[in-house]
Amino acid sequence: MVKPLIEKMMPITAQEDPEDADDESPSRVALRVLNVLSTSLPPQHVFPTVISHVLQYMQSAEPMFRKGAMLSLAIIIEGCVDYTREQAGDIVTLICAGMSDPDTRVRHELDDEVASYHEKLMPLIFNLMSDSNHVIVKYSLNALDCILDSLGDNIAQYMPQLMERLVVLLDTGAMDVKPIALSAIGSAAHSSGKGFAPYFSEVIARIKHAMALTGDDDTQALRGVATDTAGAVAEAAGREAFRPHLEETMRLALEGMELSSSMTRESGYCYFGVMSRVFEAEFSQYLAYIAPHLLTTLRMDETSGFEQDLDDDSEDMEDDDDDEDSPFNVNTAVADEKEVAADAAGELFASTGAGFLPYVEDVAKELVGLLNHYLETVRKSAAVALFTFIRTFNKIAAPAPWKAGVPVRVPINDNTAAMIKLVLPAIVEMWNEEEDKMVVTQICVELRSIMKDVGPAATVDYAQDIAKHLLDVFEKKALCQTTDIGDDEDLEDEDELAELDSLLIGAAADCVAEFAEVFGDAFETILDMFLPHITGYVVSGKQTWPCVAREGEGDAI
Repeated sequence: MVKPLIEKMMPITAQEDPEDADDESPSRVALRVLNVLSTSLPPQHVFPTVISHVLQYMQSAEPMFRKGAMLSLAIIIEGCVDYTREQAGDIVTLICAGMSDPDTRVRHELDDEVASYHEKLMPLIFNLMSDSNHVIVKYSLNALDCILDSLGDNIAQYMPQLMERLVVLLDTGAMDVKPIALSAIGSAAHSSGKGFAPYFSEVIARIKHAMALTGDDDTQALRGVATDTAGAVAEAAGREAFRPHLEETMRLALEGMELSSSMTRESGYCYFGVMSRVFEAEFSQYLAYIAPHLLTTLRMDETSGFEQDLDDDSEDMEDDDDDEDSPFNVNTAVADEKEVAADAAGELFASTGAGFLPYVEDVAKELVGLLNHYLETVRKSAAVALFTFIRTFNKIAAPAPWKAGVPVRVPINDNTAAMIKLVLPAIVEMWNEEEDKMVVTQICVELRSIMKDVGPAATVDYAQDIAKHLLDVFEKKALCQTTDIGDDEDLEDEDELAELDSLLIGAAADCVAEFAEVFGDAFETILDMFLPHITGYVVSGKQTWPCVAREGEGDAI
């Protein structure tokens, strides 16, 4: 059904869109269909059909068909990255043609996968940044933001011209352009690192000015982006260079936490997390001011202020009729805020260590409660933060190196043991009902990491339950694998594995490998249970999951 479905969607992408970006339209829905297909199915079933239409539409005299081609190409790249790498040269040629199109509706943002073609792209982007049409300027800045992080050392040659134009746009650009320009400055700072030093002084003054703004939604949006950018600039400049600005930016960020905007508070949490990384234990002096906000967000009632959330974040609404316990079942601004707060909690404890101890118990209890949240990204962030708490307690205790084998030969600190006792049963229970593949993948990644750091003591009391869940993944019996697909699919056929399935299987296999590492000889009794399943995912000497994305991935082989 995929090919005929794509063939029906492609002409719809060429229809006119309403001027309001928040309004629905057939073309926007069609593009979302293409995105879901590309991220849910093997790329060979999606990309060839789409690209054939893209090539055809780019030759059309009708600008809307060329616009549909560019948007369709951009929307499917996410799910077809690995599949399209060898064709990146042809793809970037298409995108460059789209960016040079005389019709403004055709020009659209680029994907970061083509950043390696910067010599072709950057001159085009610089030209578009000077366009008289501010909509085109926004597109060019979005394209720029996409590729800056991927430029690496190549960014140095563009920094003078880049920063000159971004500062001008920040000072004189339209109100809806300024936040994007400021975000691009943050990306430039992150990518250039120490190379950002010549621009630090003029940028930090503008950031502090924007962090103090109050007013309508657009003004608060700019304030939020400025708060985010302050963190990026701090990491680039380093602790000593940023220290003179720490107190003022912290005051402004904390003032932003008192505003009615969830987005401003999200930006504050991101900023606090980055500052804790930059200043480490020195940042502990601010935790007494941050922790109350953190707990307030984690405890916030997501049904209160519901109408306001719909006004502010209507694009994020998503019905979920399966959850009868929630009266609205939507992705509210409060839920997004909780996700960012959970990320910040883990970052703050990891960076400040003992300084965060007075707040660990209360925050950990709230995070455990979020493991049952209706939104998968919130569940994932809560789980990652809780594993970070275990890891940080163990780091503070500075125990002797663990030794493989069970019973546990090197005891762990009481605080570490208490956190394991709080977290692991909750994670196991959560896993029983988890329907999202990426959440389960992250659980496997975190389990592997925590065993590597803490040793067998991290999982020895829960090994049987974890092993059952891992076996379910290999047998395709896990709830996240059976919710949306039939039981008769053959996962052992490499060509039928979607990318999410590959990540899940790979993470589960890596987790098994770590069990073998930390349990030593004790793992031998369950080796036969796992080995046939793991080897079953090897076809013609190749693994059926990517093994280059992070260090050590694929160790099960």
